[in-house]
Amino acid sequence: MIATATAVRAARRAALLVGLAVWSGEARAQFFSVSGSPATMKVSAAIPGFGLTPVTDASTKYTFFAFSGGHHEITAQIDAPMPAGVTLTADLAAPSGATSAGPVALGVAAHPVVTNISSGFSRNTITYELSATPAAGVVPAQTRTVTFTIIATP
Repeated sequence: MIATATAVRAARRAALLVGLAVWSGEARAQFFSVSGSPATMKVSAAIPGFGLTPVTDASTKYTFFAFSGGHHEITAQIDAPMPAGVTLTADLAAPSGATSAGPVALGVAAHPVVTNISSGFSRNTITYELSATPAAGVVPAQTRTVTFTIIATP
């Protein structure tokens, strides 16, 4: 299975997210960007008795800056389901005081990846992992777009 990081590159280049979230009558501006480009990920190695070896890439970073008070969370999702037996996870390192959800299997529904982010500046690592079971069989090369969303929380 080859999953290129075109999705991430597109998210990084095209989705430099600068948003203004409104919660409880208070305006809160945030800045979020993704930089770096994961290499093409291909699950092809196997260890006898243990199955296929997952592939990881931690070359991508994200920058988050909140201009005002309040808390935020980051959610992640992909634009199309992964093939049966194939999983793509994202693990975002959390800024100081925030909580990382750890490796989150990405799907078409948004899932929280970092919660309880307070004001300030942070630059952290995103680790992607592509894994497959033998049941996946031979899967043609595909791409996924990863979308990160900032949500103001109470």
